[in-house]
Amino acid sequence: MSQQIRGRFEAQPDASHVRPRRLVRSAVVVAVLLLALARIGTEAIKLLTYADLLLGGGRMLVYGDVQKVDLGASIARNGLSIPILTEVPEEAPTEDYILKLNDGTTIVYQGHTYELNRNLTTVLLLGIDHTIQDETLPGNGGQSDVILLAGLDTVTGEANLLEISREANAEVDVYSISNRFIETRFEQITLAYAYGNGRETSCENTVRAVSRLLFGLPISAYLAIDLDGLMEANEVIGGVTVKSLIDVQLPDGTNVKEGDMVELHGKNLERYIRTRTEALDGNQKRMERQKQFLLEFTKQAVARAKENLTFPVELFSALSPYTVTNLDISDVTFISSVFLNHGAQFNLRTIQGTLEQYNESSIYYLDEVDLFEAVLQVFYNRID
Repeated sequence: MSQQIRGRFEAQPDASHVRPRRLVRSAVVVAVLLLALARIGTEAIKLLTYADLLLGGGRMLVYGDVQKVDLGASIARNGLSIPILTEVPEEAPTEDYILKLNDGTTIVYQGHTYELNRNLTTVLLLGIDHTIQDETLPGNGGQSDVILLAGLDTVTGEANLLEISREANAEVDVYSISNRFIETRFEQITLAYAYGNGRETSCENTVRAVSRLLFGLPISAYLAIDLDGLMEANEVIGGVTVKSLIDVQLPDGTNVKEGDMVELHGKNLERYIRTRTEALDGNQKRMERQKQFLLEFTKQAVARAKENLTFPVELFSALSPYTVTNLDISDVTFISSVFLNHGAQFNLRTIQGTLEQYNESSIYYLDEVDLFEAVLQVFYNRID
């Protein structure tokens, strides 16, 4: 894995508060253990999980050790380049420019100053078009139909969700059928998942591709879920109801017209969010339906979590057969508690670009300026 892809970092306790904290924690642990002894099965496991979280303080997936952000020499839009400078010019250029200070951890852009958010955790969320299972041959593990990067400020609770088109043109590490690295080349970013074992190495390859796309910024963790898991998650919250964006015949025989309200379950959900036409913008329109489902699902899941604080852990555990991730229950508990305790709101950000035909497929060329501004929104804090 690239050295740019960072691991997890643990919050260090303030030594001046260790003794009183130990007394409080000891009392909490005793109380939790007594309650756990009075319960059985999953209820005891939940209580012990929260005891572990209190003892450990929660593992924080932060950007504390990032020393350099590689923005290159310029970024382009419609044939015009915006230069990236490393020192304050004697005379400010009449056109836009980007000032990169402190090896890119400080950015000056359009009259405002931005600092890299040291309290950030990022999780790459992948929706896989294939059952998640071990594959011996690269290419058999499926592709990532949905690519979302969640960024959460672990102090303020501010959350951003960055949507990346599966057709985005990106640098992807390519491997042979014997799992030998061949080269890094520009391809649809969805293919990064295919060059792996359908599990961890597929996720890691996608993390590398997305990190490169985002100027080398690290990604703290990943979670991939397959179609069966998505349908299971949908059933856990009781299904979603949406205003249809297309005319479609569902597997149960229902003919849905654009504008109809439809409750989605099982294969009907799969048909609605996966259907795409052969038109050049077929995937773009499919992404609109996926976004629509995600927003409604999140709204219902948040409502459930506010009623039952252990719901995120229960959902995470229930979906484990359909997922591959390097998050554990403590991570999920910590992240979900920060998100819920600060209002459970997020900004969904897409990236502008140009769609072009490529052989029998299509490539989405991201607008570099909009990509850069999205990176500022997700990874940096404006300080002026």
